[in-house]
Amino acid sequence: MDSPDPLTARGFSRVRFGPDLRLSAIVFLAATGAVALAITTDDNGGRLIWGIAAVILAGYSIGDVIFWPRLVADPNGLRIRTPLTRADLVWADVAGVRADVRSRYGLRTSTLEIDAGQTLVVFSRRALGADPDTVSNLVRALDPRGR
Repeated sequence: MDSPDPLTARGFSRVRFGPDLRLSAIVFLAATGAVALAITTDDNGGRLIWGIAAVILAGYSIGDVIFWPRLVADPNGLRIRTPLTRADLVWADVAGVRADVRSRYGLRTSTLEIDAGQTLVVFSRRALGADPDTVSNLVRALDPRGR
């Protein structure tokens, strides 16, 4: 007798992944601090640097909120929302979901790759808010094809 799927046995029929919004809030506070420093400094070069830093940090934090969740998986397929890619994929369109782990110069990097034919979407750990290897296993467990 087959054992039940661990995700559906625990009531998981959909999983969502996105950036950690607590970190996004901290980044937004840093952007606010950079604005304050840009306003209060007397140095024109410093004002420019702090202003650029404020725009970049605010962009990261606002993008995290607008494009949350980045990845949603359920038995019907995948929904991807990133600043550059928006896709609703049925499982038949998904050629593969895998975690790519590499070590270089003593540093370990891990990304999640979703291959959908003409489209390859790569998520970092920061974009998912979770370990890409764990996300890969959870997403593949929802694939009704059993891949």
